[in-house]
Amino acid sequence: MSTTTGILLAVSLAALVALAIWMRYRWFLYCGNVRRDIPVTPVRFLASLYSLLFFIFMVYGLALPFTVVLYITVWNKRHRLYAYHVFLRWSSQLILKMLPGIDYTFNNAIGERFERPAVIISNHQGHFDLMCIMMMTPRLVVLTNQWVWRNPLYGWIIRLAEFYPVTNGLDYNIPKLKSLIDRGYSVVVFPEGTRSADCSILRFHTGAFYLAEKLGVDVLPVILHGVGHCIPKKDFMLRPGHMYLEVMQRVKVKSDGSELYMRQLAKRVRASYIERYAQLKAERETASYFARYVVYKYSYISMCARRRVKRMLSENRNYSATVDTVFNPGSVVIVHDTSLGVLPWLLALVHDNIDVHAVEANRRDLEIAMRTPVKPHNLKFIDNTVSPGGDYIIRMDPDGSVAEIKKQ
Repeated sequence: MSTTTGILLAVSLAALVALAIWMRYRWFLYCGNVRRDIPVTPVRFLASLYSLLFFIFMVYGLALPFTVVLYITVWNKRHRLYAYHVFLRWSSQLILKMLPGIDYTFNNAIGERFERPAVIISNHQGHFDLMCIMMMTPRLVVLTNQWVWRNPLYGWIIRLAEFYPVTNGLDYNIPKLKSLIDRGYSVVVFPEGTRSADCSILRFHTGAFYLAEKLGVDVLPVILHGVGHCIPKKDFMLRPGHMYLEVMQRVKVKSDGSELYMRQLAKRVRASYIERYAQLKAERETASYFARYVVYKYSYISMCARRRVKRMLSENRNYSATVDTVFNPGSVVIVHDTSLGVLPWLLALVHDNIDVHAVEANRRDLEIAMRTPVKPHNLKFIDNTVSPGGDYIIRMDPDGSVAEIKKQ
């Protein structure tokens, strides 16, 4: 091999290595061509990989052997289906319990016993919605989309559990569902039809209410919070967080209701979801809820900045005393000398109904704050050459603590 050829090979190899490193680094920051809301860190990647491998183990290491043994030993179809659903409920509990950095709360304060079959409806946020719901009771069947029903990894479990695809049409599935209702099973439907990218409550279709009327059962609403924050619609990387499910009051559906009645009922139930979800946001989405999320915003920008952010959050108790106060909707909050913009970030995330203007004199800190990805619509970073007016003025000390809060 000539010297020239050796040099060319070395340069080509170095270029390939550099390209691989750049592509890997870019994947940490982008999902396709879209900037990630928060970048992927090695810890998040390993947690997501562990969760995926654990899920595969549950599917083929436990579910498959259990299915084989169940079909060999239990000949009664009804007993076998119930045993299968008990296993699915236990599996859902175990999988959610094993998710790193994520916990789950089930609130059944109304004392629903799930003894009377119903059409259970829920808002749709993420991949774990179904597992959260399946933990309530084993007597559930789910209407899924075609992609889930034919999923190559776990579609066979869905079919054996007698879940049905909505693509067949409700009328086609009603006789089968009626048989399950008579055996005490409830039917789960996501009336939005798709997952919400921003966790908001999308328009409700009338299919779930029409189905309840045809089956002669109530509608039982349950509401989810936090699932879309732990694993967003367009991302498969886990984020630390808290998933929450709450059972709401049953809704009676009038028999032989007109199409107009069904639309009005869907609209009314959706309005109750919007109201309750706003309450959950106010109760749960606090400064401490978003603190870890804000730290991720500074990953891959500057290790020194990331350490400063963590230190400021720790020393100021996540700025809870300032952030978790009530600001009038539509207010403009001006934060002076923001020290990397940590407090403005928290204010904008917790209070999406106010505008936050972060004024920073330190050019380096301002540049770092402006490089944080995917800023919400209500957050702006500006330099101190601009003197905006606002309803609230917050001034910060050089160490990152809050020096003054003044209402104009």
